[in-house]
Amino acid sequence: MQTVLASTLSNTQVVSTDGEELGTLHNVTFNTIGGNLKQIVIETDAQELFGKNQDGDGYVRLPAELIEAIRDHLIIRSPDEYLG
Repeated sequence: MQTVLASTLSNTQVVSTDGEELGTLHNVTFNTIGGNLKQIVIETDAQELFGKNQDGDGYVRLPAELIEAIRDHLIIRSPDEYLG
């Protein structure tokens, strides 16, 4: 995967691999020791994405391993595709 500054990802549109618009990337979390991405935090109108419910602030947190590609938008695959 290409190197991208996290600061450039804020407000990036998030879509699934099948083209469904999921929301907007609000933030990312990472492991401070290894520097690896841990989670993506998505602002969405949906009550849940891929079985993960919105938190009290209206965000859904998903594992960063679901990231498929970063282009004009962030493309993520469903956990079923990731595990399958």
